[in-house]
Amino acid sequence: MSPAAKTSKQTRAYLLTGDDDFSKQRKLEALLAELIDPDFADFDLERMEGDTAAADRIMAGLGIPPFSSPRRVVLVKYANRMDESEQKKLASLLPQTPNAGCLILVTPAAEIKDGKPRKGSEVVADVSRVIRKIGEVIKTGQEKGAAKTTAARQFAQSLFSDAGKKIDPRALSDFLQRVGSDHLLLTSEAAKLINYAGDSTAIKPSDVAFVTSETPEEKVFKMVDAVGAHKPAEAMRYLNELFDAGDQSAADAPKVLANLARTFRLMWQYKMLSGRGVRNFNKGSVPAELQALLPSNPNLLDVLSRQAWQERRIQASASRLSQEQLIRGFDAIARADAMLKGIEGGIQEPRMIMELLVLELAK
Repeated sequence: MSPAAKTSKQTRAYLLTGDDDFSKQRKLEALLAELIDPDFADFDLERMEGDTAAADRIMAGLGIPPFSSPRRVVLVKYANRMDESEQKKLASLLPQTPNAGCLILVTPAAEIKDGKPRKGSEVVADVSRVIRKIGEVIKTGQEKGAAKTTAARQFAQSLFSDAGKKIDPRALSDFLQRVGSDHLLLTSEAAKLINYAGDSTAIKPSDVAFVTSETPEEKVFKMVDAVGAHKPAEAMRYLNELFDAGDQSAADAPKVLANLARTFRLMWQYKMLSGRGVRNFNKGSVPAELQALLPSNPNLLDVLSRQAWQERRIQASASRLSQEQLIRGFDAIARADAMLKGIEGGIQEPRMIMELLVLELAK
């Protein structure tokens, strides 16, 4: 018996869950490659979806001997959509799974409400509990903060290396800053960059700047930097780029204002914590009495735990604005918000309201 078959025989069920759907799909493909002979997939692999899957049908599928594969696999996608009573019944029956059978349950990224998974977006606890006993629960996308950034960097680096490309360290940082840490998005954006590079083996920052799009958040930071440098023309250019990327100013103006307000709040938090001696911006290093002063949304420590690279950007922008400028900025943003909502002021055009705001901030 091969080592792979021996390992598979010990694991009679898998639950693939978590936030990273791309990594989940790759793990699923690896499991199926190990457990199923592709020439006999029609016989040895039974696919179901949670909406229609039933416990008895799943167990019946697991009880069929494999035709010519190491295992007989029943794959249930969107397993969280199974009726709750059927899930509990399945949990009670799963210990009876024969060694030749293997169940793979897959759930999408859970919907979060009030910081907790929404009911029905995960399988019931009975199912995950029994799978831990007879198999394995594989949770993807669990990295946080610096670990998540490091994992994304390593994954992106591997995409370019596998394609025979060497990416400049600065170019890789720019790429991650624009694309983020989602593996699916990293894969698609890396493919564009690799195709653009053509026969060249080197990828430079200028290539990243040309191929990948700046996020609205990046443009807002640049606009804030121009505001801090008292460069109204430059700030207006970034504002115009934000509007030009949208569909209509009536819908885009509130989004731009919200992004601008969020950036100001993050800078205020950074300056406040820095002024009180904080040097490491993670919850374990910041005193509880200072954490209590931070808003829940956006919370600087939460943001940096997910996107550690943002610290350099927030610090740079915050250093360009004085405390007085920040206070004036909050007042101006509040007035612009009231004008967009029609509460005060006689200006009706949303884009003009935002233009006047940027000019006021930059003076």
